[in-house]
Amino acid sequence: MLTGKQFKLTRPIVGIHLVDGTTSVATIPVDAVIKVLSGPNGNGKIHEKGIVYVLWEDRTIALFTVDLELRGTEIQDQSTTA
Repeated sequence: MLTGKQFKLTRPIVGIHLVDGTTSVATIPVDAVIKVLSGPNGNGKIHEKGIVYVLWEDRTIALFTVDLELRGTEIQDQSTTA
């Protein structure tokens, strides 16, 4: 389970930012630190379609799990904040 883990990106990731029913594309840059919040239903599990929600710069972004696995490195020291 990825919920609660933090990752530092080794390559940029494109995700979807949803605010008040409006979606926009968000590109999270190299070296950004993100924190996995949960799957789409808030149940702490990765959605069956491979989508996970992350926190980046006080924004919740939906990403493909495979992108996170390929483009991020887990931060073992959880004292770094997203």
